[in-house]
Amino acid sequence: MTAIGSAAFVLVFCSILIKYIATAGTFGDWDFFLTMQWAAYHSVRHYHQIPQWNPYTCGGNALIGNPQSHVLTPWFLLTLLFGPVLGLHLEVLVHSAIAWSGGYVLGRELRMSRLAAICPATAYAGSSWFFLHAGCGMVSFLAFAYLPWVLAAGWAAAKTGKLRYAIACGALMALSFLEGTYPPLFEVLWLAILLPVLAVMRMSVRPLIVLLLVGLFAGGFAAIKYFPAREVITAHPRYGDQGGGYSLQDLSGGLFSRDQNPNRYGPGPFYFVETGAYVGLFAIIALMGLLSPRRAIPWVIAATIFLVLARGQTNPNSAWDLLHRLPAFSSTRVPPRYLIPFTLAIGVLAGIGIDALCENRSMVRLGLVIVLITAGTLDLYLVGAPQLGHALVYPPYKALVFGEYFRQFELRNDKEMFQTVQGNLGVPNCYEALLEATTVVASNRPGYRGEYYLLGPGSVSNSRWSPNALGFEVDAPKATVLVINQNYDRSWRVVSGPGETLSQNGLLAVRVPAGQSQIALRFISFALLYGFAITLLTTIGAVVLLIREGRVAASRNSAA
Repeated sequence: MTAIGSAAFVLVFCSILIKYIATAGTFGDWDFFLTMQWAAYHSVRHYHQIPQWNPYTCGGNALIGNPQSHVLTPWFLLTLLFGPVLGLHLEVLVHSAIAWSGGYVLGRELRMSRLAAICPATAYAGSSWFFLHAGCGMVSFLAFAYLPWVLAAGWAAAKTGKLRYAIACGALMALSFLEGTYPPLFEVLWLAILLPVLAVMRMSVRPLIVLLLVGLFAGGFAAIKYFPAREVITAHPRYGDQGGGYSLQDLSGGLFSRDQNPNRYGPGPFYFVETGAYVGLFAIIALMGLLSPRRAIPWVIAATIFLVLARGQTNPNSAWDLLHRLPAFSSTRVPPRYLIPFTLAIGVLAGIGIDALCENRSMVRLGLVIVLITAGTLDLYLVGAPQLGHALVYPPYKALVFGEYFRQFELRNDKEMFQTVQGNLGVPNCYEALLEATTVVASNRPGYRGEYYLLGPGSVSNSRWSPNALGFEVDAPKATVLVINQNYDRSWRVVSGPGETLSQNGLLAVRVPAGQSQIALRFISFALLYGFAITLLTTIGAVVLLIREGRVAASRNSAA
């Protein structure tokens, strides 16, 4: 049922993308994510390197360490097989299926009937938030698809006490972090609301223990990206803006307006893509969930908290401000994004309401329920699904012919990155909210001295060029500095030959002695190595614990 339902949902709701699956578009953030994904794809396919450094955007920056990178995920295999355009479009379909199936599994875990479980699945996966963000190329938001799976695993762990569910919950949260930036924070907040409420309702400490275990496993599994990302964020801090205050009337537009076009401004300073989270008729069905107050309590509390947070800075001591004082949440922005988890709470309440209506097994009520769910689903489709078509808007111009030698090239429009980098050109004036202005000089701008040069007399030639490794042959009459026209990063290290790396006005440079020398540099992120070691140990520990738990369960069954 789950596989069939999710496949049917994707075929219908994502039909416009399926029809033009190989068509590239650069609307919104698509140009940025396609460019970053191409850099990773090119590093692996052409140079056979782990994509640690991206020389193609903003004068050079860490790739895996970029919080928005989309590399450390099993779905990156789609990009490696089919290229960034088809690969990322296929990921949209995959995550749509994950979101629907997760909502359905969550409903069944909450002991909903099969019919009722369709509500959290469809209300969440069918809400306009998914199609708006996917249509606008906000690829890191696809990881919100894991949210219902995280809650289902966390709920199962708290209910059964089985370690496997806590491990699965932590692994899913880690996967969300590996794929994006915002989703894990919302998952943490969801569990921090849901499990303590469950602990109080059941008068048990088990949900709190589960919360601790999930946090430990999530942190261990995510370490491979956390450490390099922390290094990047420390060097390039990004502070979230307050985003203003939103009235309930403002938010009602995102939840109920049938005009969800991302080209128009929603309430506040952002485009409607940041506000849209259409729920339509499912909000009415959700009210019926109050007929089962005990089942509804955790979800009503969560929905209320998310709605309050979505209002933003309504006063100096608003919930948004209080949350922003926490380290990780301090960099978040755009309050209406909290409407995304709100839609899941609405879906769960709707499922509870459906079960309440069908409690006496009346055929009349069953017919009414089927009509309500069908009408609500059709309503979501008509409002949200067309927004996915924006992924096909503004196809890039024909990619430039791949040049033999890499060089920096300044664009007239920072929305032409994808077509440019495919010509083996770096874009110093790229679109990247995390990084500040670079001192890298483009080859088509005054003052360009080449992609490498000496500050003093002598000659230098390039013996090797690749994203993660560089080689130079230097002949200098006296000690000097070799300057490379890319941003300095402390993970660049001299691995062969004399000299040491330094920052020369923000550019990567090497001190070289007098005479002839051969110098090899490589980008080696110790933060990535530390993170990999922790993730590997966590994985081994999790496997050992799962085997042990399985053996204990088997021995109990045999004894019984």
